Amino acid sequence: MRRARALVLSVAACCCAAAPARGIPAFAALSLQGAQTKAVVLDLGVQQAAANVQQRGADLHLAQIADFPHAVADYSLAPQAGPGTGPSTVEQRLASIGAGISLNDIVAAPAAIRSAAADLLAAQRASDAAMLFARENAVRLYYGALGAIALEEFRRAELTGTLQDRDAARLRARSGESPRLDVMRADVAVEQARADLAQASAQRADAVGALASATGVPSRALSAIAVRAPPPRSQAYAVDAAVARALAVRPEIAALQASIDARHADLAVARNSALPAVTATAGYASGIDAAIPVHGPSAAVRVALPLASPAGSRIAIAKAQLDAVRAQLADARRTIALQVSAAVRDARSASQAARAAGAAREAAARALAAVELGYREGASSSLDIADARRAYVQASVSALVSEYATIQADALLEVLVP
Repeated sequence: MRRARALVLSVAACCCAAAPARGIPAFAALSLQGAQTKAVVLDLGVQQAAANVQQRGADLHLAQIADFPHAVADYSLAPQAGPGTGPSTVEQRLASIGAGISLNDIVAAPAAIRSAAADLLAAQRASDAAMLFARENAVRLYYGALGAIALEEFRRAELTGTLQDRDAARLRARSGESPRLDVMRADVAVEQARADLAQASAQRADAVGALASATGVPSRALSAIAVRAPPPRSQAYAVDAAVARALAVRPEIAALQASIDARHADLAVARNSALPAVTATAGYASGIDAAIPVHGPSAAVRVALPLASPAGSRIAIAKAQLDAVRAQLADARRTIALQVSAAVRDARSASQAARAAGAAREAAARALAAVELGYREGASSSLDIADARRAYVQASVSALVSEYATIQADALLEVLVP
């Protein structure tokens, strides 16, 4: 029975371990690509970024029409000295209609349009970055759920094996082939296996629930596991090459570069605000002046020169905003470089760790088989078997975790270095 129990554990571990070798494990009802697509749709950050794009598009439209002429209409009624020598008062009534334009708007329009267009581009790239973050989170949740399911299955097989061991120990104790102490140790192993299974079941429920929430897929649909052919393995980047590519294509960098262009344009707008406000109107006027009907073309120019110009403060604000975005760009470059470097190293180390953990699991399985053989021959005790089994279970769990960590690291690298 002990040998059968060891075979149960070995088969369970090998099934979990062999899946990555034959193909990438996946949910039958939800592929990794599907999970990323659904997560992007439901992600709050993506939705907020999309709304910001719409807002920036409207801002660009406002900037494009800011220098258009505007229609003007005016009516005035005022007392006026009447004609003749005697004291008399008449009304002056004048109505005019025409068009006006602000020369300041014309001067500021090109820079304002550049600023709004750059802000729109920055919002679009920020939206792309939000999608990337949502995809990254989906990868973590996806393989986190798969790994939790595999671990739960292993713990269930472990419990089945310990129950078989306890039954065998009771039979041997009743027949006098082994001491009662073996039964007590088997009881301890069963309860420990039950505790491990309970913890693994809770972790599985949490992981599957998190994936279901992020993708909008019911948790009950995330139960069947399929093994699919592995996609082409991501290019084995050197760290420097991966960082260089990420800095060239990541949308966070493009968004901040567009923001810098926008802030440069804002600085030009702020400098133009030092000009006096000039408004010109032209149209047609009609009315009564000095009791005489009058009508004809009219024109006016208004110049307003503020006694306390805000231009200096606006320029200072624009420069400060420009400096802030430049600092954000430098920080984003450092962050991405560290993130991608870590992702490349993690992918390499995860692969190496998976190979080492697999070798350790095989060695632990051989050791367990040898100890069980010695026990049957009277050369080993039940305590030796318990120690060997504990080492085997720990090695199997480490191998299982390492295998899914390798798959996740490769998938994350594809997201982080498009």
